[in-house]
Amino acid sequence: MSTITLTLDDDFLAQAEAYAQRTGTDLSALVTDALRPIVEQPASGSKPIPPELAALYGCISLPPGYNYKEHLAEVFNDRGDQ
Repeated sequence: MSTITLTLDDDFLAQAEAYAQRTGTDLSALVTDALRPIVEQPASGSKPIPPELAALYGCISLPPGYNYKEHLAEVFNDRGDQ
């Protein structure tokens, strides 16, 4: 493993250390966990999916052959009739 130097605001560092202690980890693990999704993403330039959104993955089942674009077109066409 390598050692690096990070410059952090004193208040932020205190909060990070307190969080690490509460969760039974250390700052190195916190930094690694925070950077891993960014570093391991494909080089396509896309942003990582926030954990709150990723947690929703698979929460609904759609019928086979469902086409959301067709559904949206129907919804928006129906709105124009009103």
